[in-house]
Amino acid sequence: MSRAEAETTDAETTDAETTEAETTEEELDELPDQELEIFKEKIQGKSKATIASYLNQYRKLKDALGKDIHDTSQKLIISTAERLSSNLNTQAAYINIGFLVRQIWNEDTKELVKARQEKKRAIIDYTRTENQKVADGLPSLSEFEGHIEYLYKEKKYKEFVINYLIRHCYVRNKDLLFDIVRRRADAVGKKNYMWLARGKRVVYIRRDYKTADTYGEKVTEFKDEKLVTALRAIKGPIIPTPEQVGYYVRKLSYKELGEGALLKMILNHTRAAGDWHMLNKISQLRGTDTQTLCTSYNIQQDGDEGIATITKSGKPRKVAKKSSANTNV
Repeated sequence: MSRAEAETTDAETTDAETTEAETTEEELDELPDQELEIFKEKIQGKSKATIASYLNQYRKLKDALGKDIHDTSQKLIISTAERLSSNLNTQAAYINIGFLVRQIWNEDTKELVKARQEKKRAIIDYTRTENQKVADGLPSLSEFEGHIEYLYKEKKYKEFVINYLIRHCYVRNKDLLFDIVRRRADAVGKKNYMWLARGKRVVYIRRDYKTADTYGEKVTEFKDEKLVTALRAIKGPIIPTPEQVGYYVRKLSYKELGEGALLKMILNHTRAAGDWHMLNKISQLRGTDTQTLCTSYNIQQDGDEGIATITKSGKPRKVAKKSSANTNV
């Protein structure tokens, strides 16, 4: 082989090696994220909403860190969480992701646990302060109930139903997107319904609400002639534009306070009455755990039973004199 031929062959070999190396790097970039895949596997079994939230927080935290979370010091995770957001709840969420990931890899989490607890205490203090500001301007429960009676007498039935359900079923905005049906067989699909059953009964079926993935279908039975009359008189949906449900609920609620502020007023009344049983009932009807109610709405573990009551497995368990509610009709 001549010298020229040898140089040509060496050059081709070098080019081939370079191309092979470049290909290998590209392939490495396309390999699945091992930390993410393991994290996904470990959080299976949680609700869809929780999984989506965890993965979103994971990606944002990892992008900010620029490397695997389990290889990052606890101090850097905490400082990055605080840099990413000024919101205490968001900071706590990022710190929690750091805790979960390092725990999976059996890494030390003491600093993260301490930081997470500190954030929780700060959130509770902040929430109490903000809730007190809201509570100072809230009406009394008797005023709210008087307004509901006024709406019925004036035949303002849509407003009546919205305020009635906020008062007696502690609903969120989305719960008020429902169809009124006269046959149980028409209540199909992942939607919410008001079934006008025989007699003076209304069965409220909720399948599409904020915490449905956690609490499943909720079925609440009301025995209230006024509610039946109002629902029978309503033509069309209560909320004309589903995309603007928050706007309409606030606009039609008492003093335009919205469901959140009115719930705080109800919970403040419950706390003042020292009614822990009622708090549990609100938790079940709304689909919110009592801990969230206690922290987010400043309610202590402290007797109006209300109009709606709850049963399980289709067997009524009486907890009120006026009516019954059924979670599995």
